[in-house]
Amino acid sequence: MATRKFYIERILRQIYGTQPTDDASITYNLANSYLNDGVALAAKQCYKDNIQLEGIGFVNNSFYTTFKGIVVSKDENFVWKITLPQIPVGIGRNEGVSTLKFKDADGNVSLPCIPISESQATYFQSMRPIPNKILYKSEGKYLYALTTILLFRYTASVTLISGGDSTDLNSDFTVPDDYFPVISEYVKNQLGFERAVKQDLNNDGQDIA
Repeated sequence: MATRKFYIERILRQIYGTQPTDDASITYNLANSYLNDGVALAAKQCYKDNIQLEGIGFVNNSFYTTFKGIVVSKDENFVWKITLPQIPVGIGRNEGVSTLKFKDADGNVSLPCIPISESQATYFQSMRPIPNKILYKSEGKYLYALTTILLFRYTASVTLISGGDSTDLNSDFTVPDDYFPVISEYVKNQLGFERAVKQDLNNDGQDIA
């Protein structure tokens, strides 16, 4: 499995036609930021491909990454908040997040929690509780777990669609190779457009035409 830096170098070499110099206007961090957008685009393409091929919308397991040891904090009575490393991809009702589990200090891991959609959140409290199950709702970069259990004693493990740790260029880039061309074309178009824009080198208070 290649690193994020490896894929970024491939893209930059295509844009510059050679190894970019140290003073290149397109930096690794800038390319890395577009790489995250490309992962979301590729995951959506995978979702569409599966509908066409199999008649069912889903994203291949290769797109998912598990993040462990996430701190759980109290939001309000019987509601606990988990901060995700990134906002999940907007696929399906809540399929950007695959699995949420909790782990105690002794290493015991809970069964997977049950996700509810935004519409289900309006009436789930009137339904019969599901024995030994924790419900949760995804909202932006947060997950809200709904339970009477004191979850501050636990840490969360979350599996979601992601290209891996975007803060570390030397981390593994967890995207299937057959979908990297989709990501590569998107990133090259964005960075190529930025590089082609004429720079305003005169500090005269006027924007360039």
